[in-house]
Formats: sequence, C-alpha cells, structure tokens
Amino acid sequence: MTTAIAPIALADPDDPPLSQSASVLSLLVLDHDRFVREACREAATSLGYRASSTESIEQALWLVESQGVDVVLLDLNLPGGVGLDVLQQLKRQRPEGEVIAMTSNGTVQSAVQAMKAGAFDCLPKPFGLQDLRVLLQRAGEQLKRKTEKLALLEKNMSASGFGSIVGRTPEMEKLYRIIGKASQSNHPVLILGESGTGKEMVARSIHFSGPFRDKPLSRWTVARWFLP
Repeated sequence: MTTAIAPIALADPDDPPLSQSASVLSLLVLDHDRFVREACREAATSLGYRASSTESIEQALWLVESQGVDVVLLDLNLPGGVGLDVLQQLKRQRPEGEVIAMTSNGTVQSAVQAMKAGAFDCLPKPFGLQDLRVLLQRAGEQLKRKTEKLALLEKNMSASGFGSIVGRTPEMEKLYRIIGKASQSNHPVLILGESGTGKEMVARSIHFSGPFRDKPLSRWTVARWFLP
C-alpha cells in the first residue's frame, strides 16, 4: 500500500529562501515506500540539500556512520515496527545530527515517544512541501547554531586552553576538538589513559564546557568518566 503525500511542488517562488547553511547540509530519507522516498528526496534536493534515500535500515545506519549525515527523514512505521529503535540507534551514532520522524498514524503517543527518543520533530503523513520546508529550515538553523557554538568553543580552548589544560600543539588542538564535541553530547564518555596523564582535567573540561556547566561537579560526576 502506498502512503499518500499531499501534492508537492518542487519549487514555489513565494516560498522564502533557505538559509545559506542549509545548502551544505546532507539529508537521508529512510522509508519503505518508494514514492515517499523519491518525493522527499526530490523536494529536499530542490531546496538545496545533498539528498539521498534508501529503504534499507542497514544502509541508512552505514551512511550516517560513514558520511556523517546531518538530517534524517525517518519513517517510524518501518516494517516490523522497528522505527523507534532505528531512531535511537541513529541518535547514538550521530548525536549531533537531527532526525525528523515521519508517521502515518499521527497519534500523540507516537510523537511523544519519538521526541523522547531524540527526534527533532515529527511530520505526520500526508504532508506537503511547505511542511517539509519549514522543518528543514528549522533543522538547518539548529545545526548552524550547534556548529557555531562548537567552533567558538574550540577557538577559545585552542587560544588559551581550558582550566588547567594549556597548549597549542597539533595534538592539543585535536584534544580541544574532541572535548568540544564530547561536551555537547548527552551520552557517557569514557576517558582512558595511564595515571598522571590528565584524565581528571579532561573530565572537568568536558563538564564545564557542556550544558551542565552551572551545576557543581561532584565526586561522582568526575568518577563516572573512569573505569572502575
């Protein structure tokens, strides 16, 4: 059975232009319906995205992992009812990316579950180009803010280090980039190294560079970065 999509016009002169940042974003459509895949891919391409599509979950996960896809349009109603699991896997693989969940049942419960799993937003089927355009515009702006924030953090850390961490060597520049990315993730980070190499300083730098910087850094918070 083919899922209906509201008529899509690939270009509308009355639509506002996408932001400049959106034109460099990559997008992947994962849907079991060929018509939906092609319609979304063509619409996204017309808006300036580097867009591709697939019906294979394995291929989608590989593309996100290997090519760093920025935005995924994900059908929550994949065969086998695995859509929510795939969403969670996508966010684990690339937490800085955005996932827009498409659902044909349109229930509040499915939308809530998707948002809790990390979806940027939900797009109920059927939908039209303007619905897709608005969400892609918002996702592009969100990704731009993340990129700018990370770039500023890396610049500040590169210039003067962070806390007790200082240095301008290529190795330290790489460390600052890793700390900057890790600080923006909600997932646990494991820091390995011999005694005296500065694991605790790195843990503190991640904490104070992230969204919980205003909260006290307890002994448990520091300890959770290390192996038992």
